[in-house]
Amino acid sequence: MAQDSFKFYKADSVYGNLFFQFPKVLMYGSQYSKLSSDTKLAYMVLKDRLEYSLKNHLVDEENHVYFIFTNEELKSLFNCSNTKVAKIKKELETAHLLLQKRMGFQPSAGRQLPNRLYLADLSVNAQDRYLRSQETSETAQTLDKSRLPKIRSQYETAQSLGNKRLPKIRSHYEFVTNKSQTLDKSRLPKIGHDLYKDLDINTRDNKETEKLDFSTNQYSRELIQKQNEDLVQNAKTYLPESTTGGLFLNKEGVELLGLWCRSPKQLHRFLGIILNAKKAVEREHEGTAIVLDDPLCQEMINKTMRRFFNVLRSDSKKINNVENYLFGAMKETLVAYWNKTLTTANRGDPNEL
Repeated sequence: MAQDSFKFYKADSVYGNLFFQFPKVLMYGSQYSKLSSDTKLAYMVLKDRLEYSLKNHLVDEENHVYFIFTNEELKSLFNCSNTKVAKIKKELETAHLLLQKRMGFQPSAGRQLPNRLYLADLSVNAQDRYLRSQETSETAQTLDKSRLPKIRSQYETAQSLGNKRLPKIRSHYEFVTNKSQTLDKSRLPKIGHDLYKDLDINTRDNKETEKLDFSTNQYSRELIQKQNEDLVQNAKTYLPESTTGGLFLNKEGVELLGLWCRSPKQLHRFLGIILNAKKAVEREHEGTAIVLDDPLCQEMINKTMRRFFNVLRSDSKKINNVENYLFGAMKETLVAYWNKTLTTANRGDPNEL
């Protein structure tokens, strides 16, 4: 067979023929009748995401499939506001279609684990089945009593035609014209010449299919942990190439942070606190210029980090706000570093730390 006559599936046509499944019980079931349209649509979207959960092994020890979505991710998924997300979740929970399971704090990871979201299967009761069956029966009876032509036997039809004049045979053009006028006067939307136009390719949908998506809801918790470990452990190889002008910690400092930070976000936040401490010192002490990549400064920062982590592990001092404590400790260290540089300039090398 020649390729020019072969009907290939094209990317835009395949994507354009993907649909969400809308269960009838969600529309007609008595227990779901009071759900808002947005909530019903949200249920369908979440039901469609079950496939992603299976692909990413989001199945608990009881073989229950779950999701991991933050409110921000749900807002993006449903394309709505934070208030609407909260309302949708509340409606689904009230209808016993959504269950949130708190996972608590994981000491080994040093972070709060995200909640698990479970979607419930729809329930169909006997009353709903009876009402739908009765409605279908009544609809059939109504159609029988309507103005639809009665279906007669072939003999009766032939006899009637024999006693009557044959209906006038009209041209195809006349038939189509009259029918079009009738439809045009009805409540159906008028169909213009768009039927004969080529369908426009939705370039936005086409772009969506090509867009890279590395959001956390695309991966299992175990895989996310491996990704974070790789980024943190190898930070010393790629952070020096950052757009902020390079990493100010030496190799020892980066490796030290790699032992304590469990994700790239924690690592960058820790470094950000040190940078904020530098800016604060330079702002509060006019004429001060902290050189973070100075070997002396790097050594002092490393010692301060170890003292900081030691305090966290000891029971001698309770720290209510860890980040504020780190910020204050780094400010003191950088002020001490600046004083040592002044001592070096005025009197020679300072004493060893």
